[in-house]
Amino acid sequence: MAVTRQVAFRTQRVTAPDLRDGRIRIPCTSTASTKSLFPATRATVALVLRGRSMRCLWNPRMGPDRERSGVLRVGPVLRDLVSEDEVLTASPSDHGTVRIN
Repeated sequence: MAVTRQVAFRTQRVTAPDLRDGRIRIPCTSTASTKSLFPATRATVALVLRGRSMRCLWNPRMGPDRERSGVLRVGPVLRDLVSEDEVLTASPSDHGTVRIN
């Protein structure tokens, strides 16, 4: 029987400035690229953050000189759902929604 390995998509560590600004940073490089869960261009994306459905602004931050970490603009509600220093886990969901826990 073949064993399927589950890919772990992770965010960057949530910092105090991230909480203040209501953003989740998505790393540009990792073994499993979390950025691949999101569009290649700026967009409004459907997100389920800790069970709460929302629409967020997504910026992949593809700079002219180098790729940077992408940014999800969640807004002030982030402080109610996430604590400083957490690294969140992301996964694809139905209908193009991304789930972050």
